[in-house]
Amino acid sequence: MSSNIKIGDDAVRVPRLELGGSNWVLYKDRLLWAADAKGYRGHLDGTAREPIAPQATAAQAATAAGTAAPGAAAGTPGAAATATEVTPDQAQVTYEAALSEWRKGEANVKQLIASTIPDSLFMKIRAKPTARAIW
Repeated sequence: MSSNIKIGDDAVRVPRLELGGSNWVLYKDRLLWAADAKGYRGHLDGTAREPIAPQATAAQAATAAGTAAPGAAAGTPGAAATATEVTPDQAQVTYEAALSEWRKGEANVKQLIASTIPDSLFMKIRAKPTARAIW
């Protein structure tokens, strides 16, 4: 028995892993091929790693700590807005985009695995943090 799983615009066929693992070789290769076809194989082999957050700038750190901007007195109109407005750091924007893309890949691969394994096996692996840890 196999499952039709739609990832993106194409459906892929991955056989359902038998409870005893008797079809492991076919299952493993087809799942790897399906993940590779969608550009997600790195999530299985560990080469797609979670992006590392950039260091916060001094201005962002001060804002995060609740420090008002210089010259902004409490109660002054616009003081709160000045204290919380921070120009987005390009490194942070890039990081957030990369993190979003990585999480999308993780979710797709986890779903690919989860939808093709027995429920009893899913219950054992569901708390694992990454697709690589599950695989």
